[in-house]
This record gives sequence, C-alpha cells and structure tokens, in this order.
Amino acid sequence: MVHSPIVSLLGPRNRVGWAVRYVILALGVVGTVFAHDVLHDHAFHGNWPDYVGAMVMIGLPLYAVATGIMADMGRLRRQLLAAAEIDPMTGLLQRQGFIKAVNRRLSQTGVLLMLDIDRLGEVNAKHDHHAGDLCLMALAIRLRDVTRETDIVGRIDGAKIAVYLPGAPRESGYDTAVHLADSIQIHAGHVRFDVTVSAGMVVADGQTPLAHLLKRAEAAMLRAKARGPAQVQVSEVQLAA
Repeated sequence: MVHSPIVSLLGPRNRVGWAVRYVILALGVVGTVFAHDVLHDHAFHGNWPDYVGAMVMIGLPLYAVATGIMADMGRLRRQLLAAAEIDPMTGLLQRQGFIKAVNRRLSQTGVLLMLDIDRLGEVNAKHDHHAGDLCLMALAIRLRDVTRETDIVGRIDGAKIAVYLPGAPRESGYDTAVHLADSIQIHAGHVRFDVTVSAGMVVADGQTPLAHLLKRAEAAMLRAKARGPAQVQVSEVQLAA
C-alpha cells in the first residue's frame, strides 16, 4: 500500500525506523533552538546541554504526538480503501476487489463459480425491489456458511456473484455449486417466499487469465438459467493458457 511521504517518515516499522526518524526530528529541534540563540543576541554560545535538554523535553513529546496522528491517519486510509472494495449491501467484495484478490491466488488450481438468482425480476415485480435486495443478502449469508475462509466471494454485477475456491477439486466445486443452487427462504415482513440460484462453473488450471475464466463461468451460468431454476452447468471448453 502506498503511503504519503509524511506517513512514511513518521510511521516507524522497526527499531531502526524509530531511531532514524527521532534523530531527524531531534535535529530539527536543535536547529530551531540554535536559530533562536543566534537571533536573540547574534551569537552562538555552544551551550549543548541546553540543546540536548530541548531535544528530550520538546522533541520526544512532539515526535510521539506526530507519530500517533500519522499512524491514525494511515489506519483510517487503509480502512477507507478496504471499505471501497466492499459492497455495502451484501458485505461481499465488489468487482475490482474480487479481481484483485483472485489474481493473487490464481497461480494455483481451483474452481470458479458464477451465481445468479433465478427470476429476480419477477420477485421485484411481485414484492418490490426491496425483496430483491433481501434475496441478495440471503444469498450472501448462505455463501458465508458454505464457503471456507480461503475462498473469495464478490458481487460482480447486479445480482451476479462470483466465487473462487482456490485449491478445490472439480468434485468439491460442483458440490458447493449444487448446495448454493438450493432454494433460499426469504422473509419480507409477513411475506415468505423461496428463491433459487443458477450456477455456472469452470475449473481453473492455474494459467488461464481470470477474464477468460469469468467469461466461461458466466456462459455456463446462462446455460443453467436456460434449463430452468436451480441448475448447475459446467464449462467444458478447453481453457486457453
């Protein structure tokens, strides 16, 4: 992560960093005292104990305060950047965050799933668009229950959700897709209804670019939706290295 020059200067990461940054700040304090000495009576008296005392009494508290402020700014910046990658409705990664996270793990084999809630337009038309939001949130909850901590889940576009299962074999990925496709019960006030999910699956070989995998998984998902609700289709197309 890229920090501002000030955060990089005042944000010590080890003992050497502490020492170097304190010396820089202490020299600034000594220089200030020296300038005051010369400007006061146009002479440098060379009273080093005063300078050392000023360095300790002024420099250390100033450094502590400045470091604390910059550290808080750095943490806030990291939190803001992380929040920008999270979908506020579902708590899942947004598209760019998902792509970034998967690309870090794409060198190993795994399974990529593309999910879409069946007949979401009909649900919205019948119950209003808040029901569709509830469907997405319910699917996100199921994903948290089904997936592992190492799995990567992101809301790609609208109701489309992608799941990358690093290291998962084909059979395990397919079982996960089937489980996710099962009906989910939605509670909207006094109204209850079920929705299902269509899933497309592609096996990642550790070499194929993510854009190609996403395209194949989405194509498989569209074939699943064409067959009917709660279907899973596997992309059998040879992947391009």
